[in-house]
Amino acid sequence: MRPNSQSGFSLLELAVAIAIMAMVTAATVPSYMEDINEKRANLTAQDTQSILDAARVFRTSTGNWPGNPSCANAIAILQGSTPPYLGGIGAMNKYNSPVSTSCTAATFSVDQNIIQDWDGVVANNLPGTTVINAASHLIRSTIGIPGTEAGLDDKLSRKLQANAQLNRMETTLLLGYNNINEVWNLDTVSVTASGNIASATLNTTGRATVADLAISGSNVETASCSPNGLVSKSASGSPLYCTSGRWVKQVSYNPGSVASGQVCGDFAKGSIAFDSSGKMYVCK
Repeated sequence: MRPNSQSGFSLLELAVAIAIMAMVTAATVPSYMEDINEKRANLTAQDTQSILDAARVFRTSTGNWPGNPSCANAIAILQGSTPPYLGGIGAMNKYNSPVSTSCTAATFSVDQNIIQDWDGVVANNLPGTTVINAASHLIRSTIGIPGTEAGLDDKLSRKLQANAQLNRMETTLLLGYNNINEVWNLDTVSVTASGNIASATLNTTGRATVADLAISGSNVETASCSPNGLVSKSASGSPLYCTSGRWVKQVSYNPGSVASGQVCGDFAKGSIAFDSSGKMYVCK
């Protein structure tokens, strides 16, 4: 008789399988969490809007905001009315944070904590909503009696809107030293930079492209520079060009602007010029 044989995974095979599963998990978890938080943000915005709408209807019907004078128990009142003004929404939001309500004579507000990076997303999905405490990611949504509510154009949309005002920013943008990426064309009046300004060549059609540009304070003529093609200025404001590893005042005259025997003047040695016939001259 042949002995019984058994087959299975070796420890090495099992270790390799676990390692592959770990890598797949590490790659998919961030995307999965992004999707989860996006859904939570959308649902939180919807629930908040439902509370605000119910409070507005309650005031229209009764002449008062729901609840006690401070509206701290507004959600319970809205849900306990017959028929209820609000249903299916608890006192905790989708980020497991309590939802609190308050009011003044003219306004009704909903306060709630979100999470880092998503407080602004929820706020942008709700009219009349701002981040009132960035450290705790606390947002406040406010409605008011007619004539007291802020216009909807005080929100900058994250997507292109037919209303051009919603695509326009009319205040200083503070980024906390973060980057602005994926910009195609930049139309600006002036640029103030404490460091270099560099342009990368993206043209692949064979047409001429803008050379690298660097403006960083002032530089000294004949001093070393790199790479060639950078532009700067002297202390007196004269333009300087990085040519052959040195800052020079001028690379070339305009065609037809030089004659044989003419002195170089302010132009650096090595500058190239042409006379009216196209003959080339070099400043030595």
